Amino acid sequence: MGTAEVRDRSLSRREFIRRSGWAGFGTLAFVAAGGTLRPGPGGAAQRSGTGGIREIHLEAREVTWELAPGKRIKAMAYNGRIPGPELRLKEGERVRIILKNLLSEPTTIHWHGVDVPNPMDGVPGVTQEPVQPGQTFVYEFEALPSGTRWYHTHFEEHRQLDLGLYAPLIIEPAEPDPFPFDREHTLVLDDWATGTGRPLPSTAEGVAGARGGMGGMMGRMGGMMRGMMGGGMRGMMGGMMGDAHTPAYDVMSINGKAYPATEPLTVREGERVRLRLINASADHTHVVRLAGHRLEVTHTDGNPLVQAVEVDAVPIAPSERYDLQFTASRPGAWSLYCAEPGHAAAGEQVLVVYEGREGAQPEPPVEGVTGLDLWHYALGRGRDILPPASGQERTYDLVLSGGMMGSDAWTINGKQYPQTDPLRLRKGDLARIRFQNDSMEAHPMHLHGQSFKVLAVNGQRLLAPIVRDSVDVEAHMGSVVIEFTAHNPGDWFLHCHKPMHMEGGMITLARIA
Repeated sequence: MGTAEVRDRSLSRREFIRRSGWAGFGTLAFVAAGGTLRPGPGGAAQRSGTGGIREIHLEAREVTWELAPGKRIKAMAYNGRIPGPELRLKEGERVRIILKNLLSEPTTIHWHGVDVPNPMDGVPGVTQEPVQPGQTFVYEFEALPSGTRWYHTHFEEHRQLDLGLYAPLIIEPAEPDPFPFDREHTLVLDDWATGTGRPLPSTAEGVAGARGGMGGMMGRMGGMMRGMMGGGMRGMMGGMMGDAHTPAYDVMSINGKAYPATEPLTVREGERVRLRLINASADHTHVVRLAGHRLEVTHTDGNPLVQAVEVDAVPIAPSERYDLQFTASRPGAWSLYCAEPGHAAAGEQVLVVYEGREGAQPEPPVEGVTGLDLWHYALGRGRDILPPASGQERTYDLVLSGGMMGSDAWTINGKQYPQTDPLRLRKGDLARIRFQNDSMEAHPMHLHGQSFKVLAVNGQRLLAPIVRDSVDVEAHMGSVVIEFTAHNPGDWFLHCHKPMHMEGGMITLARIA
């Protein structure tokens, strides 16, 4: 990062995050001509590159998008669709992705959950200059690790993500999948502020709130008080937090459409069906349920478990992914929906229709989680798939705070980025990070460039740590301990994946030499 930019006090902190660029990456790469373009998965233009490198072309541009009949919005999209084209890569495949910026403003792409080289990470001010209108930037990397990943803007992320710049990225494993299936569907969940409906209740308490509690040590006492006092306590507490800076989300979508415009998912009786869930929402946690069926969690953030975990529903925080399976054993038509209050009515539902039962009428969604068997981190047994450490063990304590009395300031150890203290590591070091959340909102903390193990949640150690790249740290003194091997050199963002919190300063850098 250029020192001149850090010293430029005429820029606000938020302007610095959005506008700064590292001059060392100012040179743009251009694509050699040759080859014949052909349509790729989901509409991505592709061609064979030299040396076995696969080329994919993406265009970011403004569009008018119809979420549902009568709900047309001005949006941003990759290749004219929301979500953008689903990219299907093979594990270890080398890919060259050419981004053409046809927006009227700068943008970048971050390859979320992919171990890209640092200059390919898409973070303006850290790894590259923003791609200016009319310019082209080439991202080139090997597709690692396998699993359900995604890609999205990392420039003015709150606004550009809210307007639709995101898409699935699926890296198929080189070895046979440990959880075989007959059919699969990818579902991208999102929240929208359109001004056409009633604003939805906050899900600021994250996956804890999705389970019916406020989370954290203090949250459990607060949950009892809330039960005695009713909704008034939540309203009072909401006024103390940073809700004034959160858009009034009033529409929920699955794959860019709000029910009844969502496209039904077809299944055949007897099939094992895989669902890849991606939460692209800027703010909301969702609780995904399939009426009439139990769900089996097989992967967390794209990484396989030792064995599937059967539950009724799965809370999923912003940026998280889950791979689920179910057996198509109950012919008919069923609703796959979010059980959070108001979400299904705002559009977050899609029909699962068995072949031959296209005319069947589903039962309406049931709000709430009372009596449901819900997924949580401690239920999963993770596979030890991360590289072993060869260097020193280093421990960091990160206290997450902010957002009180309507403030838009969000801090790590009392500091806002770029003043936060970086985590200084050498390649091969074992890093252990202990998060403590002193704020009244949950924070889905995301690490760029490498995945981590979740060792403990709220003081409870996980017997077999699951592997993730995002983890929701519960509000009200919730805590999470993670561990990772610093195997990917560079300066990597570690930040809350709620963009309003990230832009408010809840970012630090993991600097791996």
